[in-house]
Amino acid sequence: MFENTTKSKIYVILTGSFCALIIMSNILGSKTMNINFLALPCSILTFPALFIINDILSEIYGYKLTKMVIYLGFILNIFAVICYTIAIMLPSNSPNSESFTAILSTTPRIFIAGLCSYIVSNLLNSKILVKLKEKYYHLLFVRCMLSTAVGETIDSLIFITVAFYGVFPTNLIITMICCQAVFKILYELISYPITRKVILAIRKLDDGELKGQI
Repeated sequence: MFENTTKSKIYVILTGSFCALIIMSNILGSKTMNINFLALPCSILTFPALFIINDILSEIYGYKLTKMVIYLGFILNIFAVICYTIAIMLPSNSPNSESFTAILSTTPRIFIAGLCSYIVSNLLNSKILVKLKEKYYHLLFVRCMLSTAVGETIDSLIFITVAFYGVFPTNLIITMICCQAVFKILYELISYPITRKVILAIRKLDDGELKGQI
């Protein structure tokens, strides 16, 4: 499977993983987990991985190719929700029909919040990492953590504010934003050794079909 691996082949794998994770995150987001007094969406288990892949893509392939992946995830996200909605509307005699609807249905407000936070935070994360690379090439840890900190904070700020403003008290919304951002940044910090190894390994590969496009 990984014989004669090139950067172009890894790009395909990372693209597929990124798109799969965004779909998984949307489904997991329908359930919350309670941590003491705070309820957090289960999507925090997978969504930070998007930023790790974002970092790898941005570091190796640059902003232009990373932006294409982000846009593809955005389009597939919309397509998935459209398919879910149509499936829910179709008549069914399945005993699991109500459960299917409960899990895959979404309100317009949550949907818009998710799309806005996803596109803004991921593009910003990639842009910051690439810009920092121009001046601080050897400071990979700093670039990954700083870009992720900004991206994850913006993501939490946009999603929770748009989704829950006026529904939950302001102090709870602020707490949720802070807790989600901290959790996601810690996720990145713990995963950094793996991220670094992956980046260093891909750097050594031939460009393949991507030669001249990076």
